[in-house]
Amino acid sequence: MLILLLLPASLSAEKLVIARSSVFGDYLEKRRVDGKLQPQSYVFMPGRFLSGNTRDRSLERFSFRALAGRLAQDLRRQDFHPAASLAQADLLLVVHWGATAGRNRDLVALSDGFDTLANLGTQAEVFRGELDQAIEAGDFLQADALRGNLDQLANSARQEQQSLLNEERNVGGADTATLLGFTAEMSRDDGTLAEQERRKTLFDLTREECYFVVVMAYDARTLVGTKKLKRVWTLRVSINTAGVNFPEALDRISQVSGQHFGRPQEGLTFAYPPKRLHEGSVRLDDIVVLGTVVP
Repeated sequence: MLILLLLPASLSAEKLVIARSSVFGDYLEKRRVDGKLQPQSYVFMPGRFLSGNTRDRSLERFSFRALAGRLAQDLRRQDFHPAASLAQADLLLVVHWGATAGRNRDLVALSDGFDTLANLGTQAEVFRGELDQAIEAGDFLQADALRGNLDQLANSARQEQQSLLNEERNVGGADTATLLGFTAEMSRDDGTLAEQERRKTLFDLTREECYFVVVMAYDARTLVGTKKLKRVWTLRVSINTAGVNFPEALDRISQVSGQHFGRPQEGLTFAYPPKRLHEGSVRLDDIVVLGTVVP
């Protein structure tokens, strides 16, 4: 029988930062000496910039050098520090940033589907409570009837879940989900209503405008020595554009990023970063930003 869970309060998109960190190959093993991760140096290179569909002066006017300075402050939290040149660096950090393009589609039916699942979960909780009371009172006829009700709810939930999966595939947003690192999480279905709520949050974000920063780290020594790219880690971080401008969003994105740069992570991190109490400082003159060096 499908286990129906009462959904938690809906995840609020405002101020919610979502991060996905991936580490590749033997990067961590090579960085670790005597069980301790060693400091590494880096240089920046601008990657692709996406402006989104909405005119956003806070994004347009924000320079890559300012973005690099913001990230540099929080890269220090994982012991990453600026290098004087690519030849002296351990890593080349290619940064893609901007805003995703929201989709103006009619998603009423899909939202209604998620609401239906939520209602089924609420009904199931009521029936389970009544079932426990019936068993405790020795009313086995009532208990059997309640079990039948729960079975019917389980079947309805299965049908609704399949309908939602079909609608999600039809509406699109796959490119945005890949860019933000949501694909694996949106494809997972463990049969619980709590998971449906989580997927709904991600689904909605792929159809709304989000600020994003994607940092792809490449082994600089491999690049210099062989002219080949060897990616060692990637971090994808995003936040809904509603209620924030890009500098505010970047501060929250960078604050969450500081926990994950170069660190392996299972699934997605959902975070509501608090306002910074103390501002650190990074001298922008010490940050090396390269032009196109990739062959």
